[in-house]
Amino acid sequence: MVNLDSCVAELAESFDAVVDKSLAQSEASQEERELLREKFRTAFKTNIELGLATVFAQTDSAKEHAPPQTEVTVDDLMLQEGALLRVVGRRNRYPAKAASLLGMTLKKNRTMLKGLKVNITREKVDLSGVTENHSEVLENCFVKVNSDLKCCKDLVVENMDKTSRLIESYKILRNTEEACLDDMES
Repeated sequence: MVNLDSCVAELAESFDAVVDKSLAQSEASQEERELLREKFRTAFKTNIELGLATVFAQTDSAKEHAPPQTEVTVDDLMLQEGALLRVVGRRNRYPAKAASLLGMTLKKNRTMLKGLKVNITREKVDLSGVTENHSEVLENCFVKVNSDLKCCKDLVVENMDKTSRLIESYKILRNTEEACLDDMES
């Protein structure tokens, strides 16, 4: 059995090599490069540990070493929305500066992607061997699939309704329990 830490270490080493190669071509100072390298490494290592532990961990002890999944709170969303509104406001007040900054970001992103040698290819699918047979069997299959899909959609809506009712019931029970505990404490 392969150790989770050794897998993460190997993946982090190869990731570091790619980051170092990309940062070598950047215009950043040595201090900025070190800071970026550390941020990239920390984010990558945390995410890969969480992903591997969640997917491949078979024992409870391995799952205990995984970092806890982060929760998004309402405050986090409010802070993010406030930051977004500030950025939009600055872009509105200083359009020329915002355009130049966005242009520089686009240029650096393109340079970074070229440095990482991101290669996206489109494969052509050969459909010459496919023939169209509009037989009654095929049409009956389509009708059957259509009715099954409609039935599944109805079941999903029904289950969503049940789920929302269960959530509401849970909230009521939780509030009742809290009220009872408060009464017992006082």
